[in-house]
Amino acid sequence: MTRANNSVRLTILSLSLALLALVIPGCTNIKTTSYFTPTTTKLDQYQAVQFENFETEIPNFPEEALSKVPEQAAALLESKNKFKEVKFGKIENIPATDTVVVLGEVSEYTPSSDVSFEGGSLKFGEVAITIKLAIVNKATGDEISTGEVNGFSSLGFMAKDIYESLAEEIVKYILETYQ
Repeated sequence: MTRANNSVRLTILSLSLALLALVIPGCTNIKTTSYFTPTTTKLDQYQAVQFENFETEIPNFPEEALSKVPEQAAALLESKNKFKEVKFGKIENIPATDTVVVLGEVSEYTPSSDVSFEGGSLKFGEVAITIKLAIVNKATGDEISTGEVNGFSSLGFMAKDIYESLAEEIVKYILETYQ
């Protein structure tokens, strides 16, 4: 009987862990996607990447996101050690001809709605953001690449992870075009 009890306990434990693995990802439902125009210019020919504050004309857009996303993208890219310098803000010690600038504009924003009780469970507001990006040569202003990053969070905008997810998507593209 002890063997049968251990088998039942193991089965219950396995099912519980499987259920937990399915439930936890749904709690942090942040999705990001991106699309960039193909480019033949490889970013490894540049020494520096400068991130600027993003812009928007959308009223009531959270002001903090205009600096948080590029700031986090700069920090993440800097940790990859691909460029001589990566900075959120002006780069002055590397020639403009060897520097690219990442510019962004929030073009779409669906703000989160209030927390509600639906279907017997607590539902948080959902938020969606689209940021149009341009990577430009600092000296000439010529576009190297353009694209957009989209973020969606079912936890509402205050989830700091949406900033990180958008920053990660931007860095992913920059690294893809590095070589």
